[in-house]
Amino acid sequence: MRRQLCSKTAEAASAKVSGTATAAAAESPPLFVLSDWLHWGVALGTFYVLNDTLYKAFATAGIKFPASLVGMFGILGGLWGLSASGNIAAADKVVAAARPALSWVARYLPLFYVPGLVCLPLAVAGLSGSELGKISAITLVGIPFSLFSAGALVLGIRKLAAVTLQPVPPVPMPPPFTAWHLASCAIVALCSALALSQASAGSDTAHYAQQLHMLAMTVGGLIFGSIPPAAIAPFMPHPVITTTLCATIGVATAGAINGSGYWETLKTYLSKGKDGLPWGCGDHLMKILGVVVLTFGFHIYGQRALMVRHAAEVIGCAAIASLWSMGVTAAVGRAMGLDAELILAVVPRSVTVALAMPIATQLGVPDETIGVCAASVIVTGFVGSIFCQRLLNMGGFVDPLSRGLATAASCHGFGTAALAATEPAALPFCALGYGLTGIAASLWAAVPLVQSVLRSIAGASEPPA
Repeated sequence: MRRQLCSKTAEAASAKVSGTATAAAAESPPLFVLSDWLHWGVALGTFYVLNDTLYKAFATAGIKFPASLVGMFGILGGLWGLSASGNIAAADKVVAAARPALSWVARYLPLFYVPGLVCLPLAVAGLSGSELGKISAITLVGIPFSLFSAGALVLGIRKLAAVTLQPVPPVPMPPPFTAWHLASCAIVALCSALALSQASAGSDTAHYAQQLHMLAMTVGGLIFGSIPPAAIAPFMPHPVITTTLCATIGVATAGAINGSGYWETLKTYLSKGKDGLPWGCGDHLMKILGVVVLTFGFHIYGQRALMVRHAAEVIGCAAIASLWSMGVTAAVGRAMGLDAELILAVVPRSVTVALAMPIATQLGVPDETIGVCAASVIVTGFVGSIFCQRLLNMGGFVDPLSRGLATAASCHGFGTAALAATEPAALPFCALGYGLTGIAASLWAAVPLVQSVLRSIAGASEPPA
């Protein structure tokens, strides 16, 4: 039993006021338990090391496929194998060991997708107003189309397979943020801004103070967007928007303090090590995306019985929706008069960016246009994360399976993060659909006939042999 926070004297004093208050105080968990923090650190550290090891191994072997997705299916296969072989207790111990990391990732899930949104202005800077407008229109039209068609596909396959959806076991919500979290971020943001103002320009101290300020603003944006004051809560935008806005304010503030301005400072937020720049806070956040994907294996394992029962819906949705989305995107782009090269860059917009860019390359998109592919994926996810729940409600999709698969097939990881934040029961289905949709799209794009058809729809000539 955990040691109680209050002393016997405090308990006695509370008892004089209210016996109920005494009982509540006696059951209050301590603010700091070393063993819990150690458990969390070991669990999260193990995921981080595993992701880093997989990433380096894939890079050494020259494998372009996302290592974290392979790791996710590896974790799922390992747990499922233990369970199928009668070692359910062993599988349960592994899940219990990972649980603190799973809870932490679920709590901060939207945060790790935000850096791409913050740096979106850099990705679209080279596009003309007309091109940007057409790509935005394709995205706005494509998201509800992909969402509704994927959801209808799931329900249609379910009807053909004559499978009745069983009740989905309830999944607890992640622990809520508190005012202490928000106050901590505010203090860090203020102190780092003061440190930046006193540091020598170009020094290591200035770099770390700048990145810490932008990180505190980013994390604080998520927390503020999740627990806004009651007076303004009805008027608050989606937490993803709040996080992005606060991070952007952090970039602008840091740029004003260091004198380099918004655009130059933005380049340091997510530098990816280019031009000799050190990693920014956005790079470190996105590094954890691999950890996020690994944890999805545990969530899928928790719903393995439903996955088996509805395998036709899961696989069918991924296989058909991925091809359908690419074909319709190409057709809409051509109808709008967008350049064929840009159409092909936008075609994999509904696939996670790690797979979308290789797909675009397979379709003949040159390296200088690949950034447009990444931008279209980010915009698709951003818009989808804001509207996916409303659209799902409008379409009459009510069960977690159809909502999760439709979201994953239309707005990948961003949508997954947004939906899971308020509907954790849908996370396993989002996670599996997210992975399978990306894999299916990659396999389709590797088929020469599919490549030829997509290029023809987009109005592009065949590349030279």
